[in-house]
Amino acid sequence: MNRSGMTLLEVMVASALLTVALGVIFALATSVSEGAGVHEGKLTAYDEARRGVQVLVRELRQSAASTLSALPAGEITYQMAVDADGNGIAVDVGCDLELSGPRTISRDEEDANDDGLTVDQLVLVDGDTVRVLANSLIEDEDINENGVLDADEDVNENGKLDHGVWFEPWGDGLRVSVQTLRRTQRGHPLPADLNEFVIPRN
Repeated sequence: MNRSGMTLLEVMVASALLTVALGVIFALATSVSEGAGVHEGKLTAYDEARRGVQVLVRELRQSAASTLSALPAGEITYQMAVDADGNGIAVDVGCDLELSGPRTISRDEEDANDDGLTVDQLVLVDGDTVRVLANSLIEDEDINENGVLDADEDVNENGKLDHGVWFEPWGDGLRVSVQTLRRTQRGHPLPADLNEFVIPRN
């Protein structure tokens, strides 16, 4: 007698194989999604740091070295050479360098631009104008300001003291550091650290 259909054993085997196949596909999809998230997080952290460093370098190259605030520090105040009298150069008729008003680059600790973001944002303040240079700054790990990485201060788990933004004397100029941090969905840190050497031209 010829019977059509599947036996209970065949149905159970087919269900088990289908479950295993779906499990493998789900695991692969999850892995690919997490990998893409990590890659995107790293790119975002790097892009934020790069954007901040590009503006810092351009600004500080045009600054007057004699106007730089005391370094090393997590912020810098300076004045730029400008053509204030409209004669085509940043020198007046008395051969004195013409300077802009003071400009400051620092963390946005007081929310100068009223966007609700503070210490993880790097801003340039020029009078009443506030420009965001970078977001996602690493928090300043030197909590007690002793210049040493203490056991409980290593936020991004890289074994070194990070400031997020740092300006320090370096040879004839200064070294600028911008460090940003993004996290994966599981909370793993994805840091980016960019440094640039700058010599003020004025």
